[in-house]
Amino acid sequence: MTARHLSPRTRPLVLLCTMLLLLGGCALPFGSKGPAKPAQPVVQEQCLVLALPASGPYATIAAKIRRGADQARQELSAANITLRLENIDTQSGDWLTKLAALPRQCTVVGGPLQARNYSLARSNNTVNERAFFTFLPALAQGEEGIHAWRFFPSRQDQIDALLAFTSDTLGIDTYGVLYPTDNYGVHMTSLLEQALAARHLPLHKAAYDPAAVDAWTESAARLVAPEEGAGNTGPIPHTPFEALFLPDSWKSMDMLTSSLLYNGEDRLVLLGTTLWEQSLSGKLVPNAHKYALAVFPGAWDASRAPKGLQTPGHDFWTALGYDFVQFGAAMDLQDRPSASVVTAQAARAAHAAKALAPISWDDAGVAHQALYIFQVSPTGKMPLNLEQFKQSRAATLERAALRMQGLPPAEGSLLTPGTAQAAPMPTVAPLGSTPRPSYKLRLPSQR
Repeated sequence: MTARHLSPRTRPLVLLCTMLLLLGGCALPFGSKGPAKPAQPVVQEQCLVLALPASGPYATIAAKIRRGADQARQELSAANITLRLENIDTQSGDWLTKLAALPRQCTVVGGPLQARNYSLARSNNTVNERAFFTFLPALAQGEEGIHAWRFFPSRQDQIDALLAFTSDTLGIDTYGVLYPTDNYGVHMTSLLEQALAARHLPLHKAAYDPAAVDAWTESAARLVAPEEGAGNTGPIPHTPFEALFLPDSWKSMDMLTSSLLYNGEDRLVLLGTTLWEQSLSGKLVPNAHKYALAVFPGAWDASRAPKGLQTPGHDFWTALGYDFVQFGAAMDLQDRPSASVVTAQAARAAHAAKALAPISWDDAGVAHQALYIFQVSPTGKMPLNLEQFKQSRAATLERAALRMQGLPPAEGSLLTPGTAQAAPMPTVAPLGSTPRPSYKLRLPSQR
């Protein structure tokens, strides 16, 4: 086609392009020399943040979390998944400024570990700029699933695990609680009472002053209602329930169980909290047979963890860091989307967290962790052996019935968890004596 065949409107454009071709080329609107090259995709590296203290009372715990996180990062690297892991020291006065300076793709934040630091991030609106998965047992009403999420077992998770075991597995439908009048004891008792009310089950309650140790036997008596038996039977309890919740630290258990024995009660399934795990991990337990029917919930079971975490030196905290990195990598967020999208992504990525008990998120963004049940053993804690537990309970009930009738106990009917040997029968203190007191471990501060 020559210039004279072009329309008057097109000729100036052709002449202009002819001149530009000499300088570097021009693409005519009615044709091209060949297919355009596809744009190269921009690959953004995955980035996670740990917001933890590097000093102060929680520094040791934070160091364990970071160690577990780094182990997961190395495993991902070996699988050709490159991950950037940023550490922000929440003890630093400008930690929120440092967090804000990170690239937008550093969206998923693990932590903080202290409620006061979360409050700072909330008041600065930082939680709405990145996806915070806090290492806290609870968030304020209206926070969870909207402004932030939990990556940590809650107190409600503990109650759910205990009821699943006692009611759903053992068929128990009668409960009591002997609780200290501190904030922790009152709150845990309230959670149990609400959960039982949802099942239309009552709760028998008795409280004790943590400082008045000598009065604990009287508190136990209000639940057990003992009467003096004839002959050598000792006190005869009239306990109206089969499972007793003890929301207190492990250091109180010797005195509490002695208070129950003083009142003639040794038949109850004793329910503890994760506070027990703090004192039982890797510890020897004197008179472990006293706790043959004691159980408590926990998120960390080394026998169920990935192989790399089954070696000595790993615990709940290293597993927490490990799971957060595996989970955060599976989230694959490059920016902070809406809360509903974060929740949906978390639900899909939950499968990647395999070191601790299974965690999930409901449609409202509330986390639920299906905690494991543990028993007390002579060497600390051990995963529940259900069949052995049932046998021990049946033997205990039989021996208690014989004692109350003034008959001698059957030989070898009570087994110590983890062994095949008969345990000595717990001694019932005569009325008029007082168990030797022990002292309660201070509850960790939630500040």
